[in-house]
Amino acid sequence: MPDEEPDEEELVKSLKGRTLRVYWYMLRHPVPMTAREIQRGAALSSPSLSMHHLEHLRQLGLVDKDVHGQYTVRRDVRVGVLRMFIGKGRLMVPRFLFYATFYTSVTAALTTMLLSYIEWYSAVLVGLLVSVCVVLWYESFRIWREQPFPEQED
Repeated sequence: MPDEEPDEEELVKSLKGRTLRVYWYMLRHPVPMTAREIQRGAALSSPSLSMHHLEHLRQLGLVDKDVHGQYTVRRDVRVGVLRMFIGKGRLMVPRFLFYATFYTSVTAALTTMLLSYIEWYSAVLVGLLVSVCVVLWYESFRIWREQPFPEQED
């Protein structure tokens, strides 16, 4: 265990590929798990590969190992692509999803209210809000596709 915790730049360099996939899986399943459970859940080829990545995460100070050989998340760090997600456990969603939902609701409500006032500025306002919604939904889906490990059904 290192004496000092790694800085954000070192974490960005270290958290990539399969190591990021293991960490992402552990963030999504915040219960103590063995290396074999993590290997199956993160779709790794062997328990020893899982152990390798878990030990790397342990050296970074991100996970802990108990006396029974089970690993838990010690620190929830959001670096790199992880910054684009909010939530805990299974409920981790792109942060743009909340903005997209809010602005879509506002656009729908405002469009309903403005139907009785068909003026040029009403159409411009609705057009601007619709374009904002399109951009926010696009960004939400783009970030969702960039998640470290697409969730599979258990």
